[in-house]
Amino acid sequence: MKSRLAWAVVGTHSPWTRFTQLFWQHYAELLIALAWALVAWLLVLLLTRGTRGLIRRVSAELEPPYTALRHPLRVFLWLLLLPVGYDLIELPRNLQARIETSLGITLTLAALWLGFELVAVAADAFLRRLDANGMDEQRRRSLATRITILQRLVQTVIIIVGAALFLMQFQVVRTIGVSLLASAGLVGIVVGIAAQKTIGNFVAGIQIAITQPIRVGDTVIVENEYGQIEELTFTFVVLRTWDKRQLILPVSYFLERPFQNWTRYTPELIGQVFVQADFGVPLDAMRAELQRLCTSDPNWNGQVCRLIVHEVNERALVVRATMSADEPAKLFDLRVTVREGLVRWLVATEDGRYLPKVRLSDALRTP
Repeated sequence: MKSRLAWAVVGTHSPWTRFTQLFWQHYAELLIALAWALVAWLLVLLLTRGTRGLIRRVSAELEPPYTALRHPLRVFLWLLLLPVGYDLIELPRNLQARIETSLGITLTLAALWLGFELVAVAADAFLRRLDANGMDEQRRRSLATRITILQRLVQTVIIIVGAALFLMQFQVVRTIGVSLLASAGLVGIVVGIAAQKTIGNFVAGIQIAITQPIRVGDTVIVENEYGQIEELTFTFVVLRTWDKRQLILPVSYFLERPFQNWTRYTPELIGQVFVQADFGVPLDAMRAELQRLCTSDPNWNGQVCRLIVHEVNERALVVRATMSADEPAKLFDLRVTVREGLVRWLVATEDGRYLPKVRLSDALRTP
């Protein structure tokens, strides 16, 4: 009997029972609140669609950024309109407080979402403008790198501030936060020691954004790997190699170790090709062939095309051909073409007479 009575008492005070009683006592106000939420959403839809039509008429360039922002903007405006109607509805004090707390939390999240997307849209607009201005490639990549890193920095700050505001909505977190202030110094020291490398990489990322030893799109040689900087963040750098692999390196690597940057100031490069030939090779004719190969190749920029004898060994001459191109990829293709063309010329000239030969001295010949 006592157990049934206890179960009945617990049942009458269960959350579902309290919710049911609260709903039937204030169902009219709750229905009005729901209706206002639907009306507010319809008003936001009409406002955003009307704004989109106006933007489309004024400037077609503004439509893609607005389209990217329409969803977070709608949610943010909708949450701003909800308290206007709820203030006119008489609800119990505890229910009103819970609704206000929930709206504060969701509004914080919506503002965080809107700010995050707004920074991304602004950065994308700046990058598009850089591409459209037709400025120098080096300056364009330099500005693009700074914009990308600044975007990540601002978005990181938005996330941290948004998370702090979100947690401050809860009374428990605020109470715990006050008690933790006394030990914040000790915790900061421990976290600083534990995250020393992470903080170092973050600071290195900011330093790279300012000094720019590397930029997005630079052609570099790191750890004997040739590739281009594909992505640059505060903590790591993505290097896309020539065979489409991705090499991940910490940002601090580029401040602590040497590496080659082929496009630091200008993408123009000079390459070289080594070919061995017989001592009697006609160098003037070989120079003319090199000039013909460079002139007929669209990758040559018309500046450097030279052939010299680089070394003489016991078997042959080591001939070096140097040529120039506007960028590393073109230079690689030009070197391949020149190397192949000079070898073909040596093979075809007088039936390969000027290819390297192995000679026996008179002292080794038998009498």
